[in-house]
Amino acid sequence: MESLIVSFIIDLIALYSVYLIVNLSLNLQLGYAGIPNFGLVLAFTGGAYVMGWLPIRLCAWLFGIDPQLRANIIKNNAIIVSHINSCLQAQPLVAIGVFVLTLILALIVGAILGFISAYPAIRLRTDYLAITLLALGEVLAIIGRNYDPLVGGVIGILVPDLFSWAGESRFIVVSLMLLFMTALCFCIINIIVNSPYGRTLRAIRDNEIAASSLGKNVTRVRMQALVVGSMICSLAGALYASYSCYVGPAAYGRLEWTFLPWLMVIFGGVANNIGVMLGTFVFVTLRKLIEFYKYYFTFLPFDVVWLEYLLLGTIIVVILIFRPKGLISEKPSRTLAEKKLEKVVAELLHKRDSKAT
Repeated sequence: MESLIVSFIIDLIALYSVYLIVNLSLNLQLGYAGIPNFGLVLAFTGGAYVMGWLPIRLCAWLFGIDPQLRANIIKNNAIIVSHINSCLQAQPLVAIGVFVLTLILALIVGAILGFISAYPAIRLRTDYLAITLLALGEVLAIIGRNYDPLVGGVIGILVPDLFSWAGESRFIVVSLMLLFMTALCFCIINIIVNSPYGRTLRAIRDNEIAASSLGKNVTRVRMQALVVGSMICSLAGALYASYSCYVGPAAYGRLEWTFLPWLMVIFGGVANNIGVMLGTFVFVTLRKLIEFYKYYFTFLPFDVVWLEYLLLGTIIVVILIFRPKGLISEKPSRTLAEKKLEKVVAELLHKRDSKAT
């Protein structure tokens, strides 16, 4: 029983970390920049495809695997990955190097996908922009299903375990790494949104015409936000593929990697990263508990598989009615610390009173 609880917690940390990175990227685009990105799955899938395509080919070359096997990586996938994993167990530095290189490439691919999706659509109004990004989100799924050499087509492809050197502690190490990457993304996004650039994003979100009249290039700033958000989302896709050691188009659906992140962000609080953390934790924990204890719900008059969707739908309806701004609403941004603002206001009031007398 204890081992099951430990496994539950480790898997919860990993899944929470991946979803939080995705949700933070959405919050940057939707909450702070006002971009309704319904195409999150595009960048997420792109990062996962990078993890499914690069490590197996690079490691097969580094470890000198038989060229005849390498000639058809998809067909001989299981044999090649098994050999690579046995080599990586004795060479952790190589594994870490390949992992870092793959993440860098995933960031680059995410930036490219963000630019490609933003360039033809960023000038559209909110509703049309959302529809366009939603349609673009299906592009990589269609390519992945129909072009087998990319990630194995419909069946998918196994990914070399770049943390096999950790042995029995593999899942603990990966979960801690994911938690570290999440904290890093959280700090970076916080720096962005609390900077003058972040205030520019909020100004454009609230009133594009006013921001444009003050000399801000609305189209360029929104495109930058979409590109940065896509990079972070692509990073999450690569991390998730590395954790699961599998990449397949069927694993990256719009429900899991677009609509559920929207649900979590709205639930936690748009334009508030702390709220997003809370909303993500509640939803991911609820899903894991339902999955973990689903066999105890046999008394229900319907299949327990649908319980998750019923609960999530009910929660979002309740939130939209009673807490439309989420659990933690957006805090007003200040250019100075609160005490300094109070001091400045007090000085201005004192000058006004002295002039009046």
